[in-house]
Amino acid sequence: MMLKRYVKRNSHNSFFKNLAGFGRALHRFYENRNHDLHSNGELTLIKKLSTLNPTVIIDGGANVGNYSRQLTKYCMGSKIYAFEPVGETFAILESNMKGYDNVITIMQGLFSEKATKRISLFPSNTHSSLFEIEGNKHKSIGYIDINLVAGDEFLRDYKINKVDFLKLDLEGAEYDAILGFKEILKKQDVRLIQFEFGYINITTKKLLIDFYNLFEEFGYILGKVFPKIVEFRDYNLIHEDFLGPNFVAVRKSDTELINLLSKK
Repeated sequence: MMLKRYVKRNSHNSFFKNLAGFGRALHRFYENRNHDLHSNGELTLIKKLSTLNPTVIIDGGANVGNYSRQLTKYCMGSKIYAFEPVGETFAILESNMKGYDNVITIMQGLFSEKATKRISLFPSNTHSSLFEIEGNKHKSIGYIDINLVAGDEFLRDYKINKVDFLKLDLEGAEYDAILGFKEILKKQDVRLIQFEFGYINITTKKLLIDFYNLFEEFGYILGKVFPKIVEFRDYNLIHEDFLGPNFVAVRKSDTELINLLSKK
């Protein structure tokens, strides 16, 4: 007991500061704080999904098309709807998707309703966001208005009844976009949903528990994407670390997909 008290009284020093820094770095590494789709598990997920022959995929937040390009490589029989609302970025996306006949590019963003909203622009086109990112070292370089659509409305317009894979990388607007697919999610006609969760959720005030509760309403379970597997796990406070980067939701009854994603 005396030794324990001594250590606690003297914990705030350079040795423990460096040790704590190493511990945080190790935790980020273990929890897969990694946005490179080739090594963070996203590409592994695409390869596994391809074995199920998906036919309809939505790439929400397609940016310049890097993710859609990987989808075309492994899911050749799929029709891919790539959403990008920022005009300059959309022009690059369109150019990059030339020759990919199964990719339909759409200059809109996904949201909870049809709307026009202001989006913040950053030096990197990958960071455009509907939210002012507090504490971010990158500062906004301007704003533009973008057009947004609810997923259910889009599906009705394009006469799509089922979605095999819905991927959402929307710089903080993932929760709002999921609400836009409420009708089809209630029918459980989306087989797999992937969404980002990270530091920006501190600004949006959408915690991991909010995603767990929302998908529970629809009968889906959540798992975190790791380099080789998806780890399906019950909610725990310790997971509210904002490290992300990617989680998936799968119907509780879809044991085929759950088993596929869980195995190395």
